[in-house]
Amino acid sequence: MGRSGKVTDMSQTSWKEDYPVSRSAEHRSVRRQFLQFLCLSGLVVGFVSFFRNFFLRQKQIFPTKDILALNQIQSGYYLFRYPTENDPAILVKLSDGTLRAYSQRCTHLLCPVHFKPEDDSLFCPCHNGSFNAKDGSVQYGPPPKPLPQYEVQIRDERIWVMGKLKSNS
Repeated sequence: MGRSGKVTDMSQTSWKEDYPVSRSAEHRSVRRQFLQFLCLSGLVVGFVSFFRNFFLRQKQIFPTKDILALNQIQSGYYLFRYPTENDPAILVKLSDGTLRAYSQRCTHLLCPVHFKPEDDSLFCPCHNGSFNAKDGSVQYGPPPKPLPQYEVQIRDERIWVMGKLKSNS
């Protein structure tokens, strides 16, 4: 028996009387809800990213560290660990005598960069990338952004990294 009290033939489905929504309308409704969910999720992720990048941007500050004596730089560069013992860094002495300190990790895939004093560049041998040792900017290759640069000072004939990540822009 169906809802109307009539005896129905079992070969005809009685659920069509109980649930009169067609399948195509049901699929459209589910698809619409899914797309609304995706759009809303995308807006939330975008807003959180925007908020974090523009409103909570703070200059990173690391501990001040005494690197070495000014007269101890051999071959125009010195490798050290900064800001932690797990982070390789490189101090370079440019052809004009200026000192710069950078993270030694390439911004492409974190391979170590090597100083080339003949053209004041930092070269990444993994994928043939190059950075300008004067400011850390990308010269060529796949690196997507400049090398992180640390502030350097000379105090009493010693080289210090001052704990600030310099802006490369």
